[in-house]
This record gives sequence, structure tokens and C-alpha cells, in this order.
Amino acid sequence: MIITVFGASGAIGQFVVRQALAQGYSVRAYVRNPAKLAARHSNLQIIKGELNDYESIHAAVSGSDAVLSTLGAPLKFTYEGTPVLDGHLNNIKAMEAENIKRFVTLGTPSIRFNKDKASTLTIVPRIVAGVLFPKAKKEIRAVGRALIVSSLDWTLVRILAPQDSPFTGVTKISFGDNKISFGISREDIAAFMLRQVSDSTYVHSMPIIGS
Repeated sequence: MIITVFGASGAIGQFVVRQALAQGYSVRAYVRNPAKLAARHSNLQIIKGELNDYESIHAAVSGSDAVLSTLGAPLKFTYEGTPVLDGHLNNIKAMEAENIKRFVTLGTPSIRFNKDKASTLTIVPRIVAGVLFPKAKKEIRAVGRALIVSSLDWTLVRILAPQDSPFTGVTKISFGDNKISFGISREDIAAFMLRQVSDSTYVHSMPIIGS
């Protein structure tokens, strides 16, 4: 099975690539700077490109069985452009053109989902993000809207506090209906995302994951 990974040189993306290769996937890693990706493998193809380059993104996903994105909006009060939204819109367009259905990506609880229950988990992150990171909140919520109206079999994994802690293999899931810890290791996030490639449980869903 061939998967294309966007944000492959990032902290979570590197774990996705490493785990996917270990599980026997053929991986196409789409990165801005190939030097930042440590992995090297006979089943790994590194593709250099920008998120606003539709033609390169189309070529990267063509022939893939699934696409994963670990892209995250900059945690700044403001910044130039909308790189994460651009990347997602180009991904959606390219995948629809190639009739590739499975798309797994990352977001935050700032994105509302129709299964969410009112709780600290679903309300507080939206308020905090609106104050500290208003542009990032707006951009990531636009990603959510773009997915919902797409024809893809998408899953948007919502996280809040990724950590450089050891892999546990344990992932708790909530829609505000049960308590979980915001903190979760980046390696566990990667493992959960990778499981979604062959698991349809959360197709057209936005699980919040934690520990």
C-alpha cells in the first residue's frame, strides 16, 4: 500500500513516516526541506514541494492509496498567508481528481464537530485559541469546513498538547463526553493516525485524542 505524508519532516510527521515504513507501507514524504527528514529507506520516496504548488501535490498523491497530513497552523497571533489551508485545499482537489478517498489529517478542538458535547474539552480550547491564536483558529476551522463538503473519506484527528514523551500505545478518545488528558505523545498521535488508514471507525469524524 502506498501512502503520501504531508508535513513528513515535522515532529509528528517523522513518527508517521517511521512507523509506516516499519509496517511495510511504501511512503511518499512531501516536504519543503528534505534535509529535515531523518528517515532513509528503500520504500521511502522524498518529494520536495510547497503547499501552494498544486501540480507537485497532485503528482505526489497520484497512485496513492491514502494521504496523511500532520500540518499544523503556526502558533502565532498572526502570520502571512494560509499555508495549512492552502495545502489541504490542494490535497482535496488532487485526491478528488485522482479518485483517492482516504485522507487522515490533524486539527484542534477549535474545530466544532456535530457530535461534540459541551465540556471543558470542547469549549475552553476554542476560547483560548480565539484570544491567543485568532488567525490559526480561523485557518484550521476553514480546513474542517473544506473537509466536510469534500467527497473524501476523511478523518480529522483533533489534538491539543502533543508532547515529546515516550510511546504508550494507549489513546483515549472523546467528543467532550468523557474526560481525557490533553497531553499525548507525538508518537502515539502518529500511531493513531496511521491506524485510521485501514480502520473506518472514524470516517467523516473528528475524534479528540489524549491520554
